[in-house]
Amino acid sequence: MSLVARLIWQRKKISRADIARELGLYRSTVTNITSFLIDAGVVKEGNLQAAKTQGGRKGMELSINPSFGCVIGFDIQPSHYRIVILAADGTELWRENGSFGVMPLLEMLDKAINRALAAHQDIGIPILALSFAIPGIVDSSFGTVINSFPFGVSNLNVRDYLTRRYSFPVYVENDANTAAWLDILKSGAWGNAVTVVADFHEECKTDPNIIGIGCGIGLIMYGRVYRGTHNAAGEFKSVSWRYGLNNQSGLPSGILKQTMDDREALAQWMVDTFRSFIPLMSVMDAQKMILHGTPFSDKEWVLKTLRERVPEFIGLMDEYGCQMLFDAQDECVSASGAAMMFLHNLFSVPDLGDQSRNLTWNETIALLRQQRSLIKTMTINGGN
Repeated sequence: MSLVARLIWQRKKISRADIARELGLYRSTVTNITSFLIDAGVVKEGNLQAAKTQGGRKGMELSINPSFGCVIGFDIQPSHYRIVILAADGTELWRENGSFGVMPLLEMLDKAINRALAAHQDIGIPILALSFAIPGIVDSSFGTVINSFPFGVSNLNVRDYLTRRYSFPVYVENDANTAAWLDILKSGAWGNAVTVVADFHEECKTDPNIIGIGCGIGLIMYGRVYRGTHNAAGEFKSVSWRYGLNNQSGLPSGILKQTMDDREALAQWMVDTFRSFIPLMSVMDAQKMILHGTPFSDKEWVLKTLRERVPEFIGLMDEYGCQMLFDAQDECVSASGAAMMFLHNLFSVPDLGDQSRNLTWNETIALLRQQRSLIKTMTINGGN
């Protein structure tokens, strides 16, 4: 069932005959599985496909039913929050970004969830999960923030805290990793790829302990995000970094704080950062590098800077045939990625050794049926 559901999700529209052919299954098996998925509301039937041969039967198109459910993705940072609600087929239903001011992580999570649940009332379809992107080292299998320097917390089990307060499955991941989950589908990174998420930190102008810029890396291996043995894969340190520094870079803090307003300071950060990527890209044999965030918003300037000041990086990318893709305009990339991460897990073949997937299809369907029944009862009674 997972194989069939995943193929429909990936292909957007596909017939039963094509499913049977691509997966090597009997048509009767595919018919039984898709009938169950349609009855459960996961899949819907659409238009008839054109016949492939003269006189052949037309196939009914199958697609994921967007009304099956939605997932709420959160990107939680010390200075701001970003929230995106995606339908089960990946369609965006709502988004918002804003700030609650400086506050502890758990308090910010509660405020963001309450804001999202208020917006969800107008959407009216069941919630599949709450999925969070948080900066730092995160053990996504157990929903634990091992260490988040930006929030000043360690060994905090976010999943346990939230599941005691809200009746939805909870997923937690590093913010760069969630962006990588989005890139797998959005940028077609089904092989090996590197996601880079960079951002300016405006609060550095008032807080001397905060640097002006930072970046995270998501590593995609064979179409899945690689977390590493200690969940620290992608925790970036540049070639100029030295032991004992709290920053990612060994560049002077004054330069890092100026990157937001000074192109030369930003160029120095670019040089330091992309020189650090050379060993990574040479050993990974990646097909794509996807760049997210405001520091990469001027594509032509970034490429010009790299060609002139880090030509060895550009040469390496050319030698390996690795594409550089710019997706710097979407500031909600990690929030969208958090929601997409859950959908990847939902529409995947179960891995018995992967504890991050904690819901079966039957459990998911049962959970959503309970929500639909509750929504129906509240509607009849005129409740909120």
